[in-house]
Amino acid sequence: MPSPRFRSLPRAALAVWATLGLALALGTGTPAHAQVLTLKTISVCDDVNEWPPFTYLAPGAAEKAQRTGSGPQDVQGFSVEVLRSILAPKGIALRIELLPWVRCLRELDSGTQYQMALNASANAERQKRFYLSDTVHATTPGYFYSRRRYPDGVPVSSAQDLASFRVCGVHGYNYSAYGLRDDQVDRGALNFGRVIAKLLADRCELGVGELEVVKASEHLGQPIAQDPDIAYARVPGMPKVEFHMLVSRQHPQGQALLQVLNSGLKDLRDRGQLQAIHRRYTQ
Repeated sequence: MPSPRFRSLPRAALAVWATLGLALALGTGTPAHAQVLTLKTISVCDDVNEWPPFTYLAPGAAEKAQRTGSGPQDVQGFSVEVLRSILAPKGIALRIELLPWVRCLRELDSGTQYQMALNASANAERQKRFYLSDTVHATTPGYFYSRRRYPDGVPVSSAQDLASFRVCGVHGYNYSAYGLRDDQVDRGALNFGRVIAKLLADRCELGVGELEVVKASEHLGQPIAQDPDIAYARVPGMPKVEFHMLVSRQHPQGQALLQVLNSGLKDLRDRGQLQAIHRRYTQ
């Protein structure tokens, strides 16, 4: 029997409301019934290779970790500041640890030690394994090559051209946005610096990745943008790649955390704060 609140509504109207509620719940990955987040600390993992300007160690953090014997925790960057801006007003502390990316995703599968990860593009597998937040930022898709091999540039006119080259990428990274299947990318490199080394050793013809990361590589002591042997360019005609936060589906507070993240992102965006933080790290 319908709730007293809806008894006076026509049956067709009830059906419309029910359909709309189901569509919203299925379309966004957000549960139909709101949950309350009771966690006082959120544990986050991200890529140990760092991903400036979005996630990277503060100066001296790695050296401090080596002296103390503990894992580096002093992580900064656009994505970290956005997350702190969402959680701090709610009195929620943040604990971040950098792990090999594949291990980070595997840890999220259980949701035991970490509840979420940062900076993940979407694909079918990840949408099945995790909750994806609304878009946090979007990056400019680019390709890189050795000037020694291609002194006159590379004939890339669209993303479809990428598959005709030997492409290198980073282990565990998702390149589906570039139209590349896993078997079309040599993902043996453990970090972006090794991708560059492979290019210079002529073990691959192109590397693909985000231009914002290339321009911010000086944070890692590897100013790739100033390397005279490496050239880079935007993939013509390719839209920006959207990145999300990942939340464990297995953690009992996963849905509540997702709601807090999406609500916080909307608030930051509506107040212009998300854009202001982004400018601070990318300009």
